[in-house]
Amino acid sequence: MHLVIGLGPIGGNIGAHLAELGRKVYGYDFNQERLREWSEETASPAGSDLAAVDWPSIDSVHVAVRLADQVSSVFEALAAHTAQPLTVFVHTTLAPADARKILPSAPAGWRVFEAPVSGGPQGARHGSMTVFLAGPAPTDAENALLEDISGRVFQMESYGQPALVKLLNNALATYNLAATARMLNLAAEHGVPAKDLFEVIGVSTGQSWMGDNLIDVQYDLLLKDVGLLRSELGSLPAADLDDDVEPAILQARALLGSDSDHE
Repeated sequence: MHLVIGLGPIGGNIGAHLAELGRKVYGYDFNQERLREWSEETASPAGSDLAAVDWPSIDSVHVAVRLADQVSSVFEALAAHTAQPLTVFVHTTLAPADARKILPSAPAGWRVFEAPVSGGPQGARHGSMTVFLAGPAPTDAENALLEDISGRVFQMESYGQPALVKLLNNALATYNLAATARMLNLAAEHGVPAKDLFEVIGVSTGQSWMGDNLIDVQYDLLLKDVGLLRSELGSLPAADLDDDVEPAILQARALLGSDSDHE
């Protein structure tokens, strides 16, 4: 059985995909409504009490919480509820320094993988995510599990490297998103409808995946990752992603309208 801790957009969809593949899954979350909906969707058990988990049946634990402190709390809770060795995949995107501090602190005997992902909720739901991986050499069973939940795995040498690679990638994505939003806003200021420029960008040299998905992309998570990267490196190159990014994105979305065809 695979224990999924945190049934949000990533964890919930990883668990749902595993259940769809026929693997036994147990969902854990403090949000009772989320527990009920996930359990009904997957026909799998779920709860908010780790004491109710059948620990001898657990093959892997997938941690998909939001913050570094929550990962530390999960580690403490797991250690308090079972003394058996665990295989733990941490899908939370940590600051590299936090990854280097928290993951080696796991109890002896645990197999801990730093495994942040890219691909969003849809990638998690369909098993097409990209996984950035560091930790012990995966066993055949662990590789089979990774194949089930991902489209591609990039293996790194040490804790912190997966986080850094993901943060660099997401910072680049945010540059693309912010630049597209600001160009749309600038067009509107000078009398060119933002929708017209948006259509041009979609088939021209300014096109990017982030630009195409400006209306729907979860920019708050991208901005969180930019903050984590800044905390690691101190500053970012090129045009700074300052506090005006969110207002620029929201203004561009308003100009395009919720019914804009941006596929």
